[in-house]
Amino acid sequence: MTFRVGSLSTLQFNMFNRRNVQNTTLALQRAGQEVSTGRKADIYADLGPRSASVMKLRAREADTQTYMQSNAVLGSKLEAMMTSVDSVRGRIQSVLEVTLSNATRPQNGAEVLQREARAALESLVATMNTSYNGDHLFSGLNSDVPPLMRWDQTNPATSLSPEDVLADLFGAGPTDAASATAIADAIDAAFDSADLGDPNRDFEATFYNGSPELDGGGSPTKQVNAWVNTGQEIVYGVRANDEAFREAFKGLAMLATTDISTMNEAAYGTYMNRVVEALTTGQEGMLDASARIGFNQQIVETTQSQLVDLSLVQRTQISQYESVDPYEAITRMQNLENQLEASYQVSARLSGLSILNFLR
Repeated sequence: MTFRVGSLSTLQFNMFNRRNVQNTTLALQRAGQEVSTGRKADIYADLGPRSASVMKLRAREADTQTYMQSNAVLGSKLEAMMTSVDSVRGRIQSVLEVTLSNATRPQNGAEVLQREARAALESLVATMNTSYNGDHLFSGLNSDVPPLMRWDQTNPATSLSPEDVLADLFGAGPTDAASATAIADAIDAAFDSADLGDPNRDFEATFYNGSPELDGGGSPTKQVNAWVNTGQEIVYGVRANDEAFREAFKGLAMLATTDISTMNEAAYGTYMNRVVEALTTGQEGMLDASARIGFNQQIVETTQSQLVDLSLVQRTQISQYESVDPYEAITRMQNLENQLEASYQVSARLSGLSILNFLR
């Protein structure tokens, strides 16, 4: 009797079929993932050298999204700053109107100017101490602290309040035009942080806690800035120690420290003239600050619109690289399912065979 041995043993065939089933199953899982997600399961393997382009596109899109998120926050901060400045300017305007009507002599509500100025001061300080997400908007780089002290609040650094400083500078009050000029000059020096007699009376020592106007070398300190796009930076800082807010605070403080209706007639006109000058300068400066904030808002809005368009283009390009044809993926998945089913059928038939099937 002669026995013929086949070139492929049953064991070898089973091992081959098992590997084939494993490979087909993995391919089916991959195809199923692509059908459900619409994206290539292994982008870099499928794209080969072109995958570098996808990586660059994704990096640029990540940067774009970061700028868009930060610009959204910046836009909200600028809106809050604009609202605050306009609110303070409105309060200054109302006090200025009453002041102008009493500029030469106390005749039309002058007796209430002290209370009006005190209320406006409280409003100015509260508004300028506005914070957004924990950052005080008008403190400059020192945004962790509120910039202005309240009228009667003692500054721990000097043990003085703004009210104390003005009371010291005003003293017993002016008795004539010359003494009114001297008192106004002393107040000017304090608010210019140039009071050489007592540095604790300076605006930036007792009234203000944010970033100083000048550094130790006498150069202007850095303002708050933001990058709104690659290579595009804006400086948007408005600080409570800017001239407009100093002048507004000064004019209100000059009114809040005394009842002008009881002031000596010889000194009244001179003193009130300096008050009007300070309030007018403050109001005009705030209008300029609002214009600068509005200009920065336009820059942010325009840049944000450009970034949205850029993001759409980048995401479209990424999709072209990474997306799969859904019809091709479904067809491939169906073919793999049929192939896997056939493999299982062969395996089932082989498992049912024995030597008895071939004995005669």
